Amino acid sequence: MRRFLVLGLCALGVACQPSGPRKTGTPVASGNGVVITTDEFKARLDEQSPFIRARYTTLERKKEFLENLIRQEVLAAEAEKQGLDKDPDVRATLRKIMVQKLVQKRFQPDATAADIPEADVQRYYEEHKAEYVRARRVRVHAIVLNAATPAEKAKKLALAKKTLASVKAEEKKNPMAFAQAVATASEDPGTKQLAGDLQFRSHEELEKAYSKAVADAAFSLKPGEYSNPVETPTNVLVLKFTGEQPELNRTLDQVKTQIAAKLSRDKKTKEFDEWMKGLRETAKITVDDKALEGIEVAAAPAGMPMGMGMPQGMGMPQGMPPGGHGPAVQVVPQAPMAPAQPAPVAAPPKK
Repeated sequence: MRRFLVLGLCALGVACQPSGPRKTGTPVASGNGVVITTDEFKARLDEQSPFIRARYTTLERKKEFLENLIRQEVLAAEAEKQGLDKDPDVRATLRKIMVQKLVQKRFQPDATAADIPEADVQRYYEEHKAEYVRARRVRVHAIVLNAATPAEKAKKLALAKKTLASVKAEEKKNPMAFAQAVATASEDPGTKQLAGDLQFRSHEELEKAYSKAVADAAFSLKPGEYSNPVETPTNVLVLKFTGEQPELNRTLDQVKTQIAAKLSRDKKTKEFDEWMKGLRETAKITVDDKALEGIEVAAAPAGMPMGMGMPQGMGMPQGMPPGGHGPAVQVVPQAPMAPAQPAPVAAPPKK
């Protein structure tokens, strides 16, 4: 791991003290305080993608890769001579990588999804069946006109037809014509504030909420189509088809691997939360709210979008989601290795 961290930090433009376990393998390059062995060379090369490794099959190419490792060693040794292993930035970077390694080591999966009991998988499937089995759902937006009596219904039916004709003519030059008609004509406050959105619903749900006539009309439409005015006992509606969710029918056998993987991750998450809670209690952490509140936070540069500006490695340690919710061990990246052929170090400007 010692060589791994040195190369990773050099790739970040920093260095750390090259102390660590004894190297194994035959030396392929050595000098004053620098030793690179066959095992180390192969380990660094194995970290590259198969496509990159395929480039280094000849002696000449291997020498190119070795030259990169030598540069890193020499630079790391020089940085150590200058005391940079004690530099605050270097030590802070090392601590970040150390935390990643700690979480990875402590929560490296020692069990797989296959170890989750079949009964637990089946129980989860039954409790969350709506995620795997559901009828087709459609989404429609509606102009709703209230009509409680036959006289009102005749009047509102005529108004609905007029409004529909107006929308169809207007939408050729104004895509927002239907939404505007909802805002000006619809008489149902609940759906009006949602621009007429009746949400995704199955045929059964639409029939229960409105009527069979509304459900039948909604499920007969194609994307973008309008219905003719639909009458219910208390309303007249004009529907516009805006989306659908296809029927879903995934059996337990089809999703058991996916469920087992989720339950395995949840188990690790719970273990992490309990472990982290114990560490905090042992550390007896106290927070000075007054001092924290007094810290001035520099404003973001003008024009920078919200959420940008935090470099990799800052903030929450990799592999540890915000909020203390479990380690995403499977995505904890290893310390990056320097490119196989980095750009040469720039020479100082001539005086």
